[in-house]
Amino acid sequence: MVILLSYDLNGYERPSAYADVKNMIDKYAISKRKPLYSQWFIETNDSTEIWSDRMKAVTDSNDHWFIIRVQKPRQGWLPADTWEWLRARE
Repeated sequence: MVILLSYDLNGYERPSAYADVKNMIDKYAISKRKPLYSQWFIETNDSTEIWSDRMKAVTDSNDHWFIIRVQKPRQGWLPADTWEWLRARE
């Protein structure tokens, strides 16, 4: 399955916070794409709840995130290679 992880690291944003999120995604994702700033498509076998727990471990209490399973129907304006990546995981 593919999930969408969208996040906003509030307050005292630090480059290491974004690096921590990316490193966590690199560690657990089967594959991934970053279509927009602070958003990732993640191929995974794990639930959104597990991914939320992982975000809790690498973010601060004033940060926010939203995780949802990507399913049809869906629309957007993204690069062709991102759409190809999504279609290959339907």
